[in-house]
Amino acid sequence: MLMYVYLLILAFIVVLIGINLFRKKNNVWFQVDCGLVLVTLILRLLLIK
Repeated sequence: MLMYVYLLILAFIVVLIGINLFRKKNNVWFQVDCGLVLVTLILRLLLIK
């Protein structure tokens, strides 16, 4: 049960970062930083360590 709560929180954070990634199109380094964070969170969401 606790693992599903963890996965839901991670999915929510991935959605928020994804929305923020496409909202700010002026700063390229911000998008790179968001992309790196998204990769690590998606791997955790898929339970790949």
